[in-house]
Amino acid sequence: MQPSSTGDQVFSDDEHEILLPSGSHDDDAADEPTPRRHLGLVSTIFLITNRMIGTAIFSTPSAIVASVGSAGASLALWVCGLALSYCGLSIWIELGSLMPRSGGEKVYLEAAYPRPAMLVTTIFAVHVIFLGFTGIGSVVVAENILLALHGSASDWVKRALAIAVLAVIATIHIRSQMLGVRIMNILASVKLLVLFLIILAGVRALRGDLRQIPDPGSSLRKPFVGSSTEVSHYTNALFKILATYQGWSNAAYVLDEVQNPRRVLRIAGLLGVGTVGLLYTLTNISYFIVATPEEISKTGVTVVALLIGKVFGDTMLWLTATLAALSSFGNLMTASFSMSRVVREFAKEGLVPYAPFFAATSSSGSPSGAFVLVFLSPIVMILFIPFGEVYNFLLDVGQYAVAIINILVIIGLFIIRRKTAHQRTFRAWSPVVYLFLATQVFLLVTPFVPVALKEKKALPSWLYSVIAILVLLAAGIYWVMAWVVLPRHGRFVWKARKLILSDGSSMISWDKVKIS
Repeated sequence: MQPSSTGDQVFSDDEHEILLPSGSHDDDAADEPTPRRHLGLVSTIFLITNRMIGTAIFSTPSAIVASVGSAGASLALWVCGLALSYCGLSIWIELGSLMPRSGGEKVYLEAAYPRPAMLVTTIFAVHVIFLGFTGIGSVVVAENILLALHGSASDWVKRALAIAVLAVIATIHIRSQMLGVRIMNILASVKLLVLFLIILAGVRALRGDLRQIPDPGSSLRKPFVGSSTEVSHYTNALFKILATYQGWSNAAYVLDEVQNPRRVLRIAGLLGVGTVGLLYTLTNISYFIVATPEEISKTGVTVVALLIGKVFGDTMLWLTATLAALSSFGNLMTASFSMSRVVREFAKEGLVPYAPFFAATSSSGSPSGAFVLVFLSPIVMILFIPFGEVYNFLLDVGQYAVAIINILVIIGLFIIRRKTAHQRTFRAWSPVVYLFLATQVFLLVTPFVPVALKEKKALPSWLYSVIAILVLLAAGIYWVMAWVVLPRHGRFVWKARKLILSDGSSMISWDKVKIS
């Protein structure tokens, strides 16, 4: 292949070219089982449900109710979140069927926007590493561990405990890939147990014989009383709900390890998201049976344990706090399992400093150095943002960045459709695609409406959006400096060179070649 160029940069590696499927369907070989493809249908469903269920459903309901003010408004947004998740899922299934390779949005964005070379890859890499906050759920694990132990601690002890949780997760994944998968599957069952326990608490409270709950379900009789009239409040709540549903795209990140990826992606996505949506709806109904919106809004990130303790007593509070900690732990394991693969792909393309270290794998085949970058931004935030505010604030920052990336993917979908018009795989219904696009645009705009700008809060409503925008703009500036300005000023070009890693895989190293 002849080198292609962008400005003064030279790209000569065949592997760096983005491959779209050909009309011959030779890439159907991806559907054939191989030793590398160790994730079947059940494991892939658990990969999705374990990523979706975990931290947020056990911690954000209080903040959501505090934003919208009523049971009816909250439940309506939860149903809306499920519908939007299915809309997004259909888009990702179409793209995953066309390109059944690991990487998710990275693969789709590179296929849609191959020029300027490396720009979209750099932006997405910064999004994942600095705005993904994959390990921020360790805050919830730490809080629930302390609640289970009936203990109190300073914020710095909580910070240390949260960071220790991340260290344990990284160690498990690096030491044994299969052990990590087994633990994730087991903890997926724990998540379901916790949700069933919440639903059972709601059913138990309906009997009306609990002194501590004299009028169960009172907030559901007039569900919209007290609803907020500010659009920004609903936007803020929807961000958190979408973050709670986030994970419906999780299988797309590891399609190289999924057996029969096209078929499994469709079935696992539909079953996994549907199951989670039903459980979320019943769980939130149970919250409002047991407590009023005012009570829920004051419980914070330990909402599950406190509400179940209200129904069944202190013994169940201890047990539920333990189960909630395990569930959040499983969520972190699943998220880091997927994102470590994405980060490794960035390293294999030479996008990060010390790329061979971050592209390396352990003897079990799991990424090793990649976990440093996966957990870098959450550790920094845990250390420097007030502990009581860090979780919900970073959810909003991350979700705003996700909305920006989603818009780029959706526009990219239409570009890819034109390039692959002859292909007939799964195709998302166009009205669904436009609805998902409109929702993402709405989420981007509403933090800046005049009402939202006038709100007086410790952390203003617009701050999370500004941080996300500035970080992604910084990624673009970094690309311009590294790939355009510096080569022109230093009179050199970037030349790609293939390296073979110890596990037999290849990566790209970028060398400076002086212009004569």
